[in-house]
Amino acid sequence: MLAPIVRALVGVPQERLGVLFDAINKVGSADGELWRTRFAEVLREGVKPVTLSPEAPLDTLIRVDRSVPLVYPNWVKTVMHPELELTGPVEYDLGTIDPWLHDGQKNGRYMEGHKLYEYLKNKKMLESCLSLRDGEEIQKKGLAVFRKFFHGKAVFLWKSVVRSRHGNLFVPSLYGDDEVVVHWHCLDNGWNDGHPALRFAS
Repeated sequence: MLAPIVRALVGVPQERLGVLFDAINKVGSADGELWRTRFAEVLREGVKPVTLSPEAPLDTLIRVDRSVPLVYPNWVKTVMHPELELTGPVEYDLGTIDPWLHDGQKNGRYMEGHKLYEYLKNKKMLESCLSLRDGEEIQKKGLAVFRKFFHGKAVFLWKSVVRSRHGNLFVPSLYGDDEVVVHWHCLDNGWNDGHPALRFAS
């Protein structure tokens, strides 16, 4: 009896031998008869391949009702560009959004937020940036959609710069860790390549 078993084991891949040894130990245990019966059933019926259900495609279409008024935090004194709040497309795919970086943010460099803000204003680029209203709708899509496009980054919504009651300028961003959240960043801080501005593709 031993010789046929040895010959059978020769053709078994090395990584599967451990499973066979476990099975032998189970059959030889106090519950061996139960294990023998169960193994016999599996051998008789065969093993059905596992079919994984295809993952549902992510919904990356953003719809924005721009007539809905934005609600800013209570520490906000002035919205810097209220004329831009109602501008922008009412529907777009998140895959078309450009995570834009200034050259001063690239290659390990940092750029002060005030300088970045002035550049966007002077180049008339704020109009093409996303706003807090866009951020609210992106946030609703959830973490999987956010990570698909912006994993590991804080993305900025420069159309919605505000001034606080203490006189400092802040800009909102979205960040996805355990969930997608809105953060407000003081423009005194530095922006690197992990802090792109979200812009509509031209």
